[in-house]
Amino acid sequence: MKATVSVPPHLAHGADEPFPSTVAGQDILDAFYNTVHGYPGGVTALAARMGMSPNTLTHKANPNTGTHQPNPRELIDVQLFSGNYAVLHAMAEALGHTCSRATPDQAGGDPVDTFTRLQGAHADFSRSVADALLVGDEVSRNQMRRADHMAQELLALIGHTLAMLRGRMRAEPAGGGR
Repeated sequence: MKATVSVPPHLAHGADEPFPSTVAGQDILDAFYNTVHGYPGGVTALAARMGMSPNTLTHKANPNTGTHQPNPRELIDVQLFSGNYAVLHAMAEALGHTCSRATPDQAGGDPVDTFTRLQGAHADFSRSVADALLVGDEVSRNQMRRADHMAQELLALIGHTLAMLRGRMRAEPAGGGR
């Protein structure tokens, strides 16, 4: 016999903790349903922000309905208004990808500043992991959030560094050679 336990979200997370925006293996339509129905103020409040009838949004969020489906613009709007990006993560996972938040480049095109920021972000990430590992056998939610944030910053800076290098590439000769 299998047993299941359900913990209401308000008991599973502390008052200052955001709900996770993705559940591993979550279907896109389930993610859409959970985002719509988990919105503070409910479906009615979210539908009002989207300029849509609550009834229509409820039908579009029902994964068992084949006649009403969200269009791409509605998928984006629901995530923007709710701040919950579970649909984006579910789509990426279904396609074998991952998502991370983009951070604007802070170096202003200066290659030395870009590289220095990359090294600083790597140090910050390493420090956050080390701090979590040095405390004991268990990692706290705050330590995990800090390491995750530092990892996202590092990934963004890796992207900025690669973009800076691409921008400094020598133009290819007219013959297409190397």
